[in-house]
Amino acid sequence: MKGIFISYRRQDSQSAAGRLADHLREHLRSVRIFRDVETIEPGVDFVEAIDRALRSCGILLAIIGPRWLNVTNAAGRRRLEDPDDFIRLEIASALGSSNVRVIPVLVEGAEMPAADQLPDDLKQLARRNAIELTDKRWEFDVSKLLETVIKALDLPSPVPDDGGDPVPAPPVSPAKAGGWKKWALGGGILFLLVAAAVDLEDNGEEMMPPVISGQGGQYGNGALPAVAAINLTGNWQDAEGGNYRLLQQGVQVAFQGISVHGPVSGAGMVNGNQLALEYALNGVPYQALMQVSPDGLMLNGQYRSPASGESGVVALRRAN
Repeated sequence: MKGIFISYRRQDSQSAAGRLADHLREHLRSVRIFRDVETIEPGVDFVEAIDRALRSCGILLAIIGPRWLNVTNAAGRRRLEDPDDFIRLEIASALGSSNVRVIPVLVEGAEMPAADQLPDDLKQLARRNAIELTDKRWEFDVSKLLETVIKALDLPSPVPDDGGDPVPAPPVSPAKAGGWKKWALGGGILFLLVAAAVDLEDNGEEMMPPVISGQGGQYGNGALPAVAAINLTGNWQDAEGGNYRLLQQGVQVAFQGISVHGPVSGAGMVNGNQLALEYALNGVPYQALMQVSPDGLMLNGQYRSPASGESGVVALRRAN
């Protein structure tokens, strides 16, 4: 069975390469993953070890970070200009082999280098379609890369071990327009049981409050009595073209939709003119605290990820 060679510069993308290697090992346990710091024994010739590894691999993942192109040596010379540079040797050897597929993997916001920025034996790399891995969409992006690897190596789809956690399923689509049934969201941040919308709307039953654990206490932890000043049930949109459906019962709010980055679902609580949410985007947990405009047509606030620390501004406009 052919293996996977991960090519990376320690000064540029060591953390991302290690994280990706761990993910591949977890899901492709029968496939050998070659990464120099872990698979070359002390005293072994580095160049010979790389050559042997490439002969046994069907894929080379060229991890490209923002400094990959311009990392220099002690003399101030760009490392890629050195014919004996290990990264150059790895990628050039793979590009010259008909048995190895070279996939550029962009991390940390890096862009694909142009052919005129590369030495002659690497210029083919500029014509290879790249895949981007972002912190915000890591699980989703890596899953797409995993699909490509499985297809290229002609592997069976990965199946979790009996004792392992199952691969999280995507959020469940509404059984009827405007309603949800049950979600289990990634990261262990939120587990929510929501009655079907038909029960809420037809029978007027009160929605059970969400059970929030982990780091979810920062927003909407219920320390103060919540009061609903407005009903947010309806369709909402963001400036990027994302579409969402909010369903409010009392002070409890459940929502689901599709953003430009993927499916989103979660729940929260209204307190006065504030909405505190916990949600998952492609399985990654996020939190948001938003202010309802006086006319009830806008939700403006901030979001953050307890996992990565990422934060930013969020704004939704009522669509109906």
